[in-house]
Amino acid sequence: MAAKGKKFEEEVRDLEAIVGQIDSGELTLEESITAFERGVALIKSLNQKLDEVERKVELLTRNTEGRLQTSSLEEELVPKNDPDGDEDDEPF
Repeated sequence: MAAKGKKFEEEVRDLEAIVGQIDSGELTLEESITAFERGVALIKSLNQKLDEVERKVELLTRNTEGRLQTSSLEEELVPKNDPDGDEDDEPF
C-alpha cells in the first residue's frame, strides 16, 4: 500500500517504476498482480492528494474596484455572464 508520508512526486515516480516493471514482461504472474495492486493503491493516494489540492486552490483576481480578492476554482470555472452554469442557451 502507498505510504501516507510520501510526497506526490515520489508516488508518481513509484507508479512509473511499477508500470515499467509490468510492461517489461519480466515479472511472474503473481509479481505482476502484486505490482498492479500496489499501483492501484498509489493511484488512489494520488487522486486523494489531487482532490485535496483542488479544494485548496484559490485564484487571485481583481474586483471592479481594483482590489485583490480570492475566489474558489469552482467559482472561476462557471462563466460570469451565465449564473446557472450553462454555456449556451440551447435547450439540450
